[in-house]
Amino acid sequence: MTAPPKSPEPAASASDEDQPEPGRPLGPRLFNLAVFIIGGLALWWMLRNQSWADLREHLAGVGRWFAVLIALDLAGLCCDAAALHAFMRPEARMIPYWRVLGAQASGRAINVLTPGGALGEASKLAILVTYAPRARVLSSIVLLNVSQIYLSTSVMLLGIPITLLLVDLPHGVKVTVAIGLAVIIPLMILLGVVIHRGAVSTVVGTLRHLRMISADRALSWKTRLVEVDRHIGELHQNRSAGTWKGILWVMASKVLSWTATIVLLAATGAPLTAVMILGVLSIGVLIGWISNIVPLGLGVSDGSNYVLYDVLGGTGAHGLLVAMISRARTVLIAFLGLGVMAAMSIADRIVSARLQRKLQALRARAAAAGDG
Repeated sequence: MTAPPKSPEPAASASDEDQPEPGRPLGPRLFNLAVFIIGGLALWWMLRNQSWADLREHLAGVGRWFAVLIALDLAGLCCDAAALHAFMRPEARMIPYWRVLGAQASGRAINVLTPGGALGEASKLAILVTYAPRARVLSSIVLLNVSQIYLSTSVMLLGIPITLLLVDLPHGVKVTVAIGLAVIIPLMILLGVVIHRGAVSTVVGTLRHLRMISADRALSWKTRLVEVDRHIGELHQNRSAGTWKGILWVMASKVLSWTATIVLLAATGAPLTAVMILGVLSIGVLIGWISNIVPLGLGVSDGSNYVLYDVLGGTGAHGLLVAMISRARTVLIAFLGLGVMAAMSIADRIVSARLQRKLQALRARAAAAGDG
């Protein structure tokens, strides 16, 4: 197998618009504080609505496998952060990997704790723009998310038809799957067209066509974000070395995720048949996307998994157990992400305070020298 061709990476832009935001801007700090509070409240609400006795019983049944699942989750999180860091090349040299990992952990925590699973992306942007150019950070986050969507959708579009041919799903599940595919397939086609035409230019042009922004503002945004369009377009053509490396890290993350799913099936005693694995990795993922309308999929994931696992050769109890263990894993990762978010904020404040003190001392010395 030959290595993918490497195209030269673009030189870092030196324009003022592309430079990192200086210092610790108040806007991103306030936004992340608000997001942290929202995430904390959402986590408290979900923990308040959990049956801890049932959860402890389920975790005891899984035993040491739970630690293996958490290790796989953390390894996948590290791969996602590595992908984001690679997508940011050549500007990746401006920010260390550990900070990108912290931003990725924080964003994932916010995503799983809030409806829609998207608020965490804005949180990642607010964390990273103080260390790297906004345009590069924005386009890299989009590249990470779109490449993940492409890979997951490809597996769904391959696995769902095969599963439907092998298993006679209940009418309700068939309707849910049909509705999900009827929404996802056109959206994927639209997403591909938008990226090919220029994602930002298309969005800004649509806003201008609807008269939601002025002509001058539309022109200004298109001019400032032309590099974002070029970078996102690398997903389809003229991929740089950083984009290739990012895609490979995304694939590694997905492999770890699929491995964790198979390990969870084995730990819960579900039959490891081809139909079970294929159905869970395709229809199960689709159900997971649909259940994102509520935090952690409370209620939606449980009922859907009960029916799905029953028809795939397991039992409804297997489906409920998988949903509960998955929720416990997600809560633990959310705890970790919010903790990382708080630690990064405190560390930044300490560093900022030290820099301010050094700056004041230098000014005082300069003033004293001037008076002398």
